[in-house]
Amino acid sequence: MSAEQLGDTAERLLPIAAGLACIVRGEGGPREIAHILGQLDAREREVMIVVLAGLVDPDRQVADVLGYLTWDEHEQPVPAPTLTKSLREIAVMPRLSSPLISWFKDEQRTKARIRYHQLGEFQGDIARDLGVNERTIGRWVNEVAA
Repeated sequence: MSAEQLGDTAERLLPIAAGLACIVRGEGGPREIAHILGQLDAREREVMIVVLAGLVDPDRQVADVLGYLTWDEHEQPVPAPTLTKSLREIAVMPRLSSPLISWFKDEQRTKARIRYHQLGEFQGDIARDLGVNERTIGRWVNEVAA
């Protein structure tokens, strides 16, 4: 699949990913999730994982991200997560990157450069909107485009 095809697929799957996020947060259950995922082929499911991951801010604390989990596998109440580390702090980074991850990173770099150099936006605003660290934006806008 070409980078353009991956991008088109990601854009097409974004509303479905948003729907899955709503279902997981309480607007549905396992049947709805299984139905949606059953409509996707293997490649689309791979892209969906990346799209869903892109919806999560890695600088949020684990307790904030998992705060919606109020029950266990036996439908019993559970205490709210208390882990104060961010997702970035507990992240296990892959040794081999996916071409899709590389594509998304290239897209984000390009957006950051355009917004900084051509539109004159602040690095902090760009970082917040793209869900990355401000230092990352600083590196991206100062590197030479490939």
